[in-house]
Amino acid sequence: MFDDLDPKDFEETARSVMQACAEAPDVAARATTLAEAGLLGVTAPESVGGLGLPPRFAVPILEAAGAGLLAFPLIETMLLARALAGDHPELASALVAGETLATIAWLGTEAEGKVAGAPLGLAAAQVLVFRADGSAVLTATDGLAARLSDALDTDSAATEFTLGGAPEGIRLSASQVAALNDEAQILRAAFIAGSAASCLSQAADFAQDRVQFGRSLSSYQALRHRLSRDLLAVETLRMGLTRALADIGDAAPLARQAVWLGAARMGPGVAESAIQVFGGMGFTWEVPLHRHLRQMRALAQQGRAADQLAQLAGELISGTTNQWYEEVPDVV
Repeated sequence: MFDDLDPKDFEETARSVMQACAEAPDVAARATTLAEAGLLGVTAPESVGGLGLPPRFAVPILEAAGAGLLAFPLIETMLLARALAGDHPELASALVAGETLATIAWLGTEAEGKVAGAPLGLAAAQVLVFRADGSAVLTATDGLAARLSDALDTDSAATEFTLGGAPEGIRLSASQVAALNDEAQILRAAFIAGSAASCLSQAADFAQDRVQFGRSLSSYQALRHRLSRDLLAVETLRMGLTRALADIGDAAPLARQAVWLGAARMGPGVAESAIQVFGGMGFTWEVPLHRHLRQMRALAQQGRAADQLAQLAGELISGTTNQWYEEVPDVV
């Protein structure tokens, strides 16, 4: 059905749009810019104004967003527009058109009384709150006490909401939330892949141009090895995304989790390496590498990467039978 389209066809448009967003004065202006280019609804059904394309077409858009340090809840908007399209088409259409802004509080549940990790929640009209039973409710932010939960990500600062009781609004079932979280792994991994690639590119350009002790930095073998390892990490992420989006049957869930956890670990490593290449300059506000590192760390936190990695490791080593190994007979 989509044989005549290639996700790479979106790359140039996405880069241009991200540049325009970087020059936009506020979140509302960025929403309009993204909507006019059709990027907010790339995976949403055509019935709500989207393009109705598979998730693989969102990858180059998220990579461009990561490279461009997009200050907008793009991941959350894509996920919610798709999830709401069936039962709440009017709201989904408003999200796709950039007419309303919604976000997701990734940390905490309704039962705790507070939820956090909601990118740009202070500017959002609605926030998705998870419930202890696995479902969620999309509720208006009006009347909710809100504050910045941390200053880790300076571009898409996360918000903490205090709930004055059980929130009312549009409910998503546990199965819908599970699907949303599953797709979020791919979108986050793509965002981090684009961000890491940008860090690597900046470091490589600086090493080529910077001259110290009469030699360019790129002439030093140790630095070339460092950049080569970082390139391997970026390419590994890209190949992981390709595999995770391929039709690989029962192995697909594990492939999606693998690329997400790999991105959460390798992406920040590439950013930290790039900062080291720049030396003292890499820690200044004039060089945006630390902003990339902040966004990647924030995404890892919102996606609970540390908890998922520990859980996966426990599953793999807890017995003789798992998805990676054949069944091993008991040793007498």
